Amino acid sequence: MVVENRRKMGKGLMGILLFGILLVRPSAGQEEVSLSMEGAIVRALERNNLIRSSRFAVEKARWDRKHAWSMLLPTLNLGTRMSRIDDRTFAERDFRRYFGPELADQIPQTVFQTSYATSLDLSVPLFNAQLMNGISLARAGEEVASRTERVGREQLLFQVISGYLNVLKAGEVLRLQRDYLELTRLNLEKAERLQRADRYSRVEALRWQVEYKQQQSAVVSSQAGLRTASTGLGRLLGAEEGERIAVEESVPERLLRISEELAQREDTEILRMGQVADGALIEGNAALAAGRAGEEVSRLSHRQAKAAYLPNLSLSYSHAWRENNTLAMDDYSPKTLMVFLQVPVFSGLQNYTAARSAYYEYRQSREELADQVQNTRFLLNDVVSRIVDLKAQRELARASVELGEENYRIVARQKEQGRVSNIEFIDAKLSLQNAQLSEVTSHYDLIAATVELHYLLGEMESLIE
Repeated sequence: MVVENRRKMGKGLMGILLFGILLVRPSAGQEEVSLSMEGAIVRALERNNLIRSSRFAVEKARWDRKHAWSMLLPTLNLGTRMSRIDDRTFAERDFRRYFGPELADQIPQTVFQTSYATSLDLSVPLFNAQLMNGISLARAGEEVASRTERVGREQLLFQVISGYLNVLKAGEVLRLQRDYLELTRLNLEKAERLQRADRYSRVEALRWQVEYKQQQSAVVSSQAGLRTASTGLGRLLGAEEGERIAVEESVPERLLRISEELAQREDTEILRMGQVADGALIEGNAALAAGRAGEEVSRLSHRQAKAAYLPNLSLSYSHAWRENNTLAMDDYSPKTLMVFLQVPVFSGLQNYTAARSAYYEYRQSREELADQVQNTRFLLNDVVSRIVDLKAQRELARASVELGEENYRIVARQKEQGRVSNIEFIDAKLSLQNAQLSEVTSHYDLIAATVELHYLLGEMESLIE
């Protein structure tokens, strides 16, 4: 068929030259970078800002979880205080002045104008529901970050592979259009020579001129499509200014094999691939898994809000040194052990309103996840139906190409013998052209649909060698 034939021709010098002209026509000062599909994926994963950002988010979530655990650990603080009072206040507080000098020297001084106090304080949380629930909340946040990183990776893989296929498809179509344009040019020149020899009418020559202009327009349109596809792929790959991305001419063998294996299945078997249980679909699809992790965060946030109604119990121990007028530790050091119990009685409805707000946020996340599952299932059923349709279209296109090639050869021979009109010959050529374009389109569309199916099922990694 035409796709396989052209792929074989691309291995020769002419195919290489044509592909180089079509896809990489670097201007002065531009650097050309040739990438395979695997190379494009590696480059995208290395350069994409959102992928790097998601990796940092995962690291942040890990440290958030460790921080949540650290809140349950005891805290130990060493504190030192210096204070100075004015002369009048010091005179009023120092009661020793009411005694004579002999007696005053025998009474320990307890008030100093400049004083220092030091203490070592230990605090241990014994029961705090919000702190304990915070660990579960941080663990769920880490799961969200991890799932979100997978979402970004699989989305990027899907976009890069799809963009790569779009460039290949646009290049294949442009090559066909240029072949048609060259063939039309030769026929136009022949028609003009025959007209000058009075063997062609002016109408027949004009008909070839119109056909040539139409083929020129098709080439310009295909060039625009190729530029758009190449620009989109370059954006995904982080192409820098003055850098041109060139792609290899063929689809990777692994992707072709997976697509062909899928196409060889029965239609009913393909359609059953869209009938996936909700649990399996959520677990496989990265976006749905991230949505479920987000729902769990909302549930734990609601539980966190309700934990504000529970009492808190903590233990406090203090080892202090008596206040004196030097930084040196006093030989008298009181030790204090305290147990604190805090029971929330009334918080001005703050706890109640916070709990109700968290509850409805949880309900919102549940509904959003359910809608997301339904939407993904719709897309999954749509893509399997499209694969079945593309299978039939590809078979029809292949048969049409075979018929068109045979019909074109017959009409071409008859035209040389003067047995068919110019219009009949052009119609035969257009019929073959449309069949070849349909085959190329259905070929790449089937591969793209296979990629989309793997994306929805969360199996993008299986497409990469």
